[in-house]
Amino acid sequence: MNKPYLIYVFLLVSMFFFVVTNSADKDPQLNRLNKAGDFHTSNDLTSNQRSQNELEHSILMAAYKAPLEKIHNYTNQLSQQYGFNGSILVAKNGKVLFEEHVGRKDLRQKDPIESTSTYQLASISKQFTAAAILLLYQEGKLDLDDFASKYLTDFPYQNIKIRHLLNHTSGLPNYMYAAEKNWKSKLPPDNEAMINLMDKLKMLPYFKPGEKFNYSNTGYFILASIVSKVSNQSLSDFLDSRFFKPLNMQYTYVHNPNEKTKYDELIGFRKYGKSYIAIPFTVNDGVVGDKGIYSNVSDLFKWNQSLEKNTILTKPILAQAYLPGKTNSGKIVPYGFGFRLKQEIDSELVYHNGVWNGFSTTLRSYKADEITIIILSNNSFSSITPISEKLRELTRDFSKYDPFVSFLEHTDIYNVNKLKNNLVNFTEIPRVEAVAIIERIANIYNDQNAHFLSYKNLEVPNPYLVNQQYQTLLN
Repeated sequence: MNKPYLIYVFLLVSMFFFVVTNSADKDPQLNRLNKAGDFHTSNDLTSNQRSQNELEHSILMAAYKAPLEKIHNYTNQLSQQYGFNGSILVAKNGKVLFEEHVGRKDLRQKDPIESTSTYQLASISKQFTAAAILLLYQEGKLDLDDFASKYLTDFPYQNIKIRHLLNHTSGLPNYMYAAEKNWKSKLPPDNEAMINLMDKLKMLPYFKPGEKFNYSNTGYFILASIVSKVSNQSLSDFLDSRFFKPLNMQYTYVHNPNEKTKYDELIGFRKYGKSYIAIPFTVNDGVVGDKGIYSNVSDLFKWNQSLEKNTILTKPILAQAYLPGKTNSGKIVPYGFGFRLKQEIDSELVYHNGVWNGFSTTLRSYKADEITIIILSNNSFSSITPISEKLRELTRDFSKYDPFVSFLEHTDIYNVNKLKNNLVNFTEIPRVEAVAIIERIANIYNDQNAHFLSYKNLEVPNPYLVNQQYQTLLN
């Protein structure tokens, strides 16, 4: 073999390896296909799981398309006719089915609200404070029947137990009145300064501890102070290290009015004539525990899921948060530890609303059918509860599709004719709509598989086996 020929062959082989190597680098899907034999030993499991989740999400969106369109039409109406400005999330069985961000970050400007925009949660913050107390209880660092004065030596109120503070039966006076009338410094008081001010003013309790239920912001800022004392950390640092970071809640934090405003942080507004004006921070914004946490809908969903799955708080500990409180006389209080409790006709509702400085919020979990509804607004929107109830009504339509979705998950999606013949078993869904769902999902699979087939000459007798190959690569 002569030397020029060898050089020619060498150049061809080099070009081949260059193309293959660069193509694989540029397309991780192709790279995984080329390594299908040792796929499970690769370090690409995170990306692999993400692809699987995206596929499952696409299928759910296709299956629930009709009820989701009703929800979208309703939220669109809220914006156009009623001026809703904010974010809405609806989830079922731990899966986000609907998330929309409507309106503008600053109502005086044009920049739209983004998924990363953060809202003052107002009283939804209370469940984080309660969770911090429960975590310390779980770790044996305090007891729920301890007196608050055991941890706060300057606390001027006696015989108030941590349990009283958690379910609003402490009888403590409203701290906000004290600050508004008596605080003289330009910087707002923090929790410690507020306790000292209440002591100085000799503010009298409303009633004896445990005598009755009276919703108390004061009780929850006292709880936050106990968390700080026991943990030797600020509430901000404790929540960040023990909850926010472990749960990857990267857009959630305790607000500090003395620090620079964060980039994604929204401000509250109220209507003034035909326009809006911004609501400035108040003297009471330095106190936290009853309010003060900022977050967005996706982080709040992570939080809610962590409670459902007992990621941090154990099931026996968290179960106590969902039990109604009792007064000394045995009267039931419809409030647990940081959660309002309500028994609806078809489901137990665990929820909390919040209102503060133009922000209106709600986080609701309907236990029977695992529906989660989160609404955050920053333009003094006053109809959060009616919106929540309407969204709940619309989510009931999901139940019509649940058996059908389960059926699709365990059936050969490519055998469309067989699927259509089985539609007689799903009388809740119009046949035309069910057929359309099947065809949409089949198209999703075809689109996904076509991506792989464009790189591999897979010789298979039918498309279902292509899908099996695709699933093998993903799992």
